[in-house]
Amino acid sequence: MKTMHSLNWKPPILIGDDSGFSDEAFIRSAGGLAQGVLNRSSYDVGKPGSNSYVVNQLYEKHAGHALDDTSARGMQGFLSLVDAINQAGATDPGKIRAALKSQDLRPEQLMIGYNGIRYDAKGQNELASTLLVQLDGKKYVAVWPDKAAIHPPVLPFKGWT
Repeated sequence: MKTMHSLNWKPPILIGDDSGFSDEAFIRSAGGLAQGVLNRSSYDVGKPGSNSYVVNQLYEKHAGHALDDTSARGMQGFLSLVDAINQAGATDPGKIRAALKSQDLRPEQLMIGYNGIRYDAKGQNELASTLLVQLDGKKYVAVWPDKAAIHPPVLPFKGWT
């Protein structure tokens, strides 16, 4: 971002794919140069009253900062594992594995933007999905898909003003 700024080069659109774009340090160090950058994410704080919003409020009260994409995915994975352990009714690895294989969670049971959790024969979540979030000030907001969007994407990429 600093090099783009020094060269005064602003592409019409800039899309990150998680990596450093999701790190709070990126927003602190380069956010003023990256206004309007789009980022692929599984998580957004969401609209008031949504599961993600409520969970983020609880997390922020405890941790002093909001969840980010990486920590939210980790938390959702842990919650899904706990659900499987509860379904298994035991801590036996085979029973937990069987419970995970039969897991079928709906979107309203999740805190991230997936369409649910259901594993295919290879153990991949066939209901995983993504969001596009856009840097607006000092935070990312969901801009796609429409059902999760706080507002539509703002284009072209602003960068620095």
